Amino acid sequence: MSLTDLDRRAAITTARWAAQRSRPVTECPYDAAGDARSRALAVLWLRIYRRYRPPA
Repeated sequence: MSLTDLDRRAAITTARWAAQRSRPVTECPYDAAGDARSRALAVLWLRIYRRYRPPA
């Protein structure tokens, strides 16, 4: 299982967008309980989200 550059870019862009607009973390579009690809994208999404909107 490997993520494409397009997958990574989409996850990073949407996470940054959500964090900068104070959207809730529950808006992550990737299923953390899904297949390996979805889990990897969810982890990436959450890492980027937290970078731009750290916990209070």
